[in-house]
Amino acid sequence: MAQADDEVAFQEDDHKGAYIFTAPGAEDDEVPAAPSSSRPAKRRRVSSAAGTTASPSKRQREQLQKKKGNVASNSAAQNGTTIVEENDNATGSFVPLFNGAESKEAVQLRKDTFEAAWDGCLDERIQRVLREANQNTLDEVGSFIERAGELENSSMGGRRKIPAAFIITGPNIASQDLLFEQLAESLSETARARVVRLRAAGAPNLKAALKKIIRDAAAGGVKQEEETEGDGAEVSVGEDGRKYLDYDLEGLHAFLKTKDSRRVIVAFEDSEAFDNGLLTDLIALFHSWQNRIHFSLLFGIATSVELFQARLLKATAQQLYGAQFDVVQADSVLESVFKSAVAGAQATVRLGPSLLRSLLERQRDQVAGIHVFISSLKYAYMCHFYANPISICLAENKEKYIVEKNILQPQHLQALRTLSSFRSHVEISVEEGRQFAHAQLLIQEDSYLRKTTYSQRKERRRYVLKLLRCLHLLTSSGLLKGSFPDIYVNALENGIALSNNHYFSQVIDTIKRLSAEKVLSLARSLTRAIKTGSAELDLPSWESQDEGLLSQFTYTIEQVSTLLSQAAKSGKPLKSKYTAQSKVLRTTVVAQKVQLSRDSATLTEQDMKFTTVVDSLIDTLGAFVWLQPIKDIFLNEVWVYNSRKPYREVFIPRPGMVIDRALGRPHDYLGCECCAPTTRAHQKTGDSSEVMGSMPATAILYHLYMEAGSLVNVADLWAAYFALVGDEEGEGEGMDERTALVHFYRGLAELKVLGFVKGSKKKADHVAKLKWI
Repeated sequence: MAQADDEVAFQEDDHKGAYIFTAPGAEDDEVPAAPSSSRPAKRRRVSSAAGTTASPSKRQREQLQKKKGNVASNSAAQNGTTIVEENDNATGSFVPLFNGAESKEAVQLRKDTFEAAWDGCLDERIQRVLREANQNTLDEVGSFIERAGELENSSMGGRRKIPAAFIITGPNIASQDLLFEQLAESLSETARARVVRLRAAGAPNLKAALKKIIRDAAAGGVKQEEETEGDGAEVSVGEDGRKYLDYDLEGLHAFLKTKDSRRVIVAFEDSEAFDNGLLTDLIALFHSWQNRIHFSLLFGIATSVELFQARLLKATAQQLYGAQFDVVQADSVLESVFKSAVAGAQATVRLGPSLLRSLLERQRDQVAGIHVFISSLKYAYMCHFYANPISICLAENKEKYIVEKNILQPQHLQALRTLSSFRSHVEISVEEGRQFAHAQLLIQEDSYLRKTTYSQRKERRRYVLKLLRCLHLLTSSGLLKGSFPDIYVNALENGIALSNNHYFSQVIDTIKRLSAEKVLSLARSLTRAIKTGSAELDLPSWESQDEGLLSQFTYTIEQVSTLLSQAAKSGKPLKSKYTAQSKVLRTTVVAQKVQLSRDSATLTEQDMKFTTVVDSLIDTLGAFVWLQPIKDIFLNEVWVYNSRKPYREVFIPRPGMVIDRALGRPHDYLGCECCAPTTRAHQKTGDSSEVMGSMPATAILYHLYMEAGSLVNVADLWAAYFALVGDEEGEGEGMDERTALVHFYRGLAELKVLGFVKGSKKKADHVAKLKWI
């Protein structure tokens, strides 16, 4: 009888950690209910015959993976129709534009052009630049570790010291991830070692640090998810049958005895963030195991080796011997990636000056890593090809295909006619009067617009080539000071002109102040720049295309060399009328008064000739180095992306403002009629002060929360909430009390998760109002 009473007293929900409320009238598909006869399966602890938990063997892991593969294949067989349908959708996430009127061929061409522009070109170039950026540091550290391996059998000071490489990374912590990732890959191959990367956040104490070192070393140095919570020790079984704790180096030693190499390299990426006691204990422990496990250490240092050494005990520092290595700073890596991926001739899309300035400012102000810049660059490419239908005009060697398939639809031509550059071009053509027929044909004839659009590809290549040649001449010769990204952005925004442009006018002043020897060096640098080009910018030599420019620079070299030799024979320095030494101060006494006047010094014949050569060089360089702003190019919107809004929303989010708007005006996001403002005043001003019972529970509580003080009585909050959503009169328009209470608890819990409220210690039935950050 007692047994029967116990069975009756058991309820199905007794085993659940939380009560799940099912609203009346809810569909079974939305909230599936478990059958009443089913009981939860008991979770039993599985142990080995010896009574200890052992890690699965290799055969057990293979059998488990095989079972998972069978389950996955069965699932794929059951959902075969869906898989086929997904594979048939060749365009992927690219959707037809023009409200669905864009043809499938155009969508596929946009997708193919994006993949060719990024995956087929820029991505490989960026990865090559990143590999070459720290190549010197990688080679030096690798040579140091190899020399340390040769000295492993020798005794230093009676005991073996631990090789340690002190890598000065600088204050940019975001750039350390790339460096240590490359070090791990390089040392794993060259030194045949197992590399373990440690960060202070993943190793708060000695036990957690040893766990990660042993786990990653046994896994071959693969970076795994950090697990620092809990101090429970796990037991692993070695190949000899012995059991080891997961923080015991004896287990790592037993594992490495069966391998070819017993060398382990531990990299402390942010070594200055580690606790001094933890570093001391780890180094002492590694030193005691050095004759069995060959440890080598890498320390990433942001300040200096002297300051880092001052943190360690003298006895600990004596257990290390190492060398200091300086790495390439993040600004240099950013400039190399910028030249190759943004400004290079192989870049299909040109980022506009406004977007580029935002990218560069974010890299400098927020000290972001180079991977953030690369992600921003790829996102800009995706936005341009995903949302710009006229980007199909960037497809290389597809003109015949576009004409045969008639991919340029009337919608594309209409989109071209709505561009601001098209409108400006037509207005200029009409104002000049000579190209009136050209402007008329662009507006009325579709075939003429198609032909003009195809011809603009050559204009784009010509503009990019002229831009890179001008910048290469100015930067390689040292006439412009500053970073290349800033010079490039200014050239795109304001154009290049040595006389009218304030930014580039400094070039003329710089040339005038040069001495004869520096003018000769400048002419040789300009000649060398034309003959060699630039590998970083993918700029080939244009020696055969600008013979007049090259001959003028050669003439300057010959003339200045001749004048310098003549001046050396005469013993007088060679100068021009622009140099400061050409101005002299004259003193004249008139009526017992002294008058000072500045006059030009007397110039020799060689000085006059040198002045003529300098003027000729300025005129030649000014005539070649000229470029209009990129916004003035006809149909530049086809190949220039300059929108900052998508970039800011993704990479510079404003979660506070977004959440405030979502909770204050949920209609802006939901678009439903039940949450829309009812009065015209609220509709015009967008005021979010109106509260309606049809709003989501969290939005209603947020409105009530904004009206409350620093402490909110939960009972009063519930009363105000139920007055808005409840059905007190029983007319069926609102919620019953139980349903409203469930929504109230859920909304209050969401406000707590968002950081708006927390429990109050002063009053148990109150919640404290917080300032959300």
